[in-house]
Amino acid sequence: MKNHSLITFALIIQALIALALSGCQPSSNDGVLTMTVSRGEFQVNIPASGELEAAQSTPVVVPTGLRGPQSLAWIQNNFTQVKAGDVVARLDDTRESFRLQMEAFDFERLAQDAQIQTEKDLTLSQSLTLGSKVTGNERQLAERFFSADERVYTKIDIIDQMRNKEYLDAKLDYFQWGGTQHQAQADAEQALIKLKQKGHQAKMDRYQGNLSQMEIIAPHDGLFVYQAGWDGAFPVVGDMIWSGFPIGILPDTSVMQARVYVLESEAVGLAIGKQATVTLDAYPERPFSGTVTQVDALAKPKDRDSPVNYFQFTISLDQTLPAIMQPGRQVNAKVQVLDLNDVLTVPNQALFQKDGRYWVYLKQGGGFVRRDVTPGHRSLNRTEITAGLNPGDVIALTTPPKRSQL
Repeated sequence: MKNHSLITFALIIQALIALALSGCQPSSNDGVLTMTVSRGEFQVNIPASGELEAAQSTPVVVPTGLRGPQSLAWIQNNFTQVKAGDVVARLDDTRESFRLQMEAFDFERLAQDAQIQTEKDLTLSQSLTLGSKVTGNERQLAERFFSADERVYTKIDIIDQMRNKEYLDAKLDYFQWGGTQHQAQADAEQALIKLKQKGHQAKMDRYQGNLSQMEIIAPHDGLFVYQAGWDGAFPVVGDMIWSGFPIGILPDTSVMQARVYVLESEAVGLAIGKQATVTLDAYPERPFSGTVTQVDALAKPKDRDSPVNYFQFTISLDQTLPAIMQPGRQVNAKVQVLDLNDVLTVPNQALFQKDGRYWVYLKQGGGFVRRDVTPGHRSLNRTEITAGLNPGDVIALTTPPKRSQL
């Protein structure tokens, strides 16, 4: 906003000088300020400011294999020369290491649970096997010594022996059924433990993969330059970043361009192909020519909390001097929108309009008359007149009083 204020002030000074050189003079009637219309040059330039950047650059991004947000623990200084393979940033591995340890602990705990369950299953299986064996022996004895001779046993004893055999048969069936069910249940419990271990192993693999990508490496030699995020802020220690997030670039400084901004209200006439002049803040006496090669379709704020909208556009420079043109250096630009010779122009405050008609107040005799005119190109402070006025005409710079109008 400071640069904009200086530019606005300069435009006001230029307008006042132009009025003075154009023959502004006070009228003898009611003190109306007037000027004499004359032919001359008409130039329209759009002021802009921004910074240098490389036309081509290699992005330095967070490894694409990372899963989940990570915290930036360290980053190389801005504008540092680096070699291919150098570490330019490190991520904080504290959280990933802790999570890996917790998953490893849970994995080992499940392994212990599996061993304990195996011992329990073995004990129960042995108990069922032993019970089945004992019951089988009892069933054989009962069958061997069973007698239905009423001369030896009473009917009640015979009935008891028969019931005992049935009981032993049922008990033997139970042990056999229990052994089969127990094995299926034991297999299911072991499968569940392995499934849980598989989930923990997947998380362990993920955390180990993240820990192996905690360093961000320069892909080739170059000058490491910070890359601003969507909010215009450069990366700093403590920022949360994600896979593929750009933190910087390695620019090719052999070909530079200017990325500049112009106020939305001052961008009239800005278009691709327009010629521009760029000066570095550090070397204002050395202008460089260029061409507008890209213009944003929509104006937007430069700062997240600012309500002021700017158009961003790019100027390709005709010459690059690597010794003084480093990425990030501040520049001022002037885009030539219009350059006409031998045309009539008037200050904007002298031109009036309503319902699509334009007019000026022309001095005639002791007063002023309304004269319809046809406007042409316009700038922030002047307008070309293509019809309705002649060189030497004197016009009012403000609306004259009613008594002065003829």
